[in-house]
Amino acid sequence: MKYLLLLFFVSTTIYAQKGIIYYGQITSPGMKSASGPDLNAYLIFNNDQSYYVTAKDSLEKAYAKDNSVFKGDEEQTAMYVGNNTSRYGNQVFFDRDKDSIWWNQPFGDNIYIAEKRPEIEWKLEPETKKIGKFKTHKATALFRGRNYTAWYALEIPLPYGPWKLGGLPGLILEAYDTKKKMYLYFKNLEYPTENKAAITQVQRPKGDTKGWLTIEDFERLERNSLIKAYNNMVLRAEKDGSKKPIKPVFQEIYIESFE
Repeated sequence: MKYLLLLFFVSTTIYAQKGIIYYGQITSPGMKSASGPDLNAYLIFNNDQSYYVTAKDSLEKAYAKDNSVFKGDEEQTAMYVGNNTSRYGNQVFFDRDKDSIWWNQPFGDNIYIAEKRPEIEWKLEPETKKIGKFKTHKATALFRGRNYTAWYALEIPLPYGPWKLGGLPGLILEAYDTKKKMYLYFKNLEYPTENKAAITQVQRPKGDTKGWLTIEDFERLERNSLIKAYNNMVLRAEKDGSKKPIKPVFQEIYIESFE
């Protein structure tokens, strides 16, 4: 009986631990390689929840220290040599009990989306490789129009990963699509950690009362925005007599291509 109680205590302690993994994130929509801004990111997690954030001013200390400008609780966007960061950054919050994710996306002003956790049908591959001190295993999947490869560590048997990628039998340390338009790479891991960063719901400026959109709402906004931009280019071309622009392919521009 004492052995069982001790085992229960140890198991509970392990799963109550908090961890943090630091990534680099390069997002290059419309490009054919990882050629976009290289931004800092982290994922903080415990057994029940995870919180991922990137493109946040305070993570880009070398820039934000001298250039970030805030007015009270209002969010100000800062541009740094192609880097687009904001006070709260781009965030993804995952709650395992509710099996749902919440995330924000810059779209003129920030918009906020809530959806059931995407079911990613991973194929577990035989290949392995060393990332840092961890032996990682390969998995592949088609997720919203792109073919992704992920490398996960069984040493940390939690189904988390950067951005919206997850659902594997271990923590994802690295992930990318075939052309590395989305490239997420490992920097460092602390598990357990004493880092004070919070596992939190998506943060907003104080007083922001926007509701949560569905993923279908978001797709509609993205498609309408793309059509509007294209129509404006056509009108400008007709006005100045230039060649009609090639109609863009939605799947090649937006990171979640909804194929």
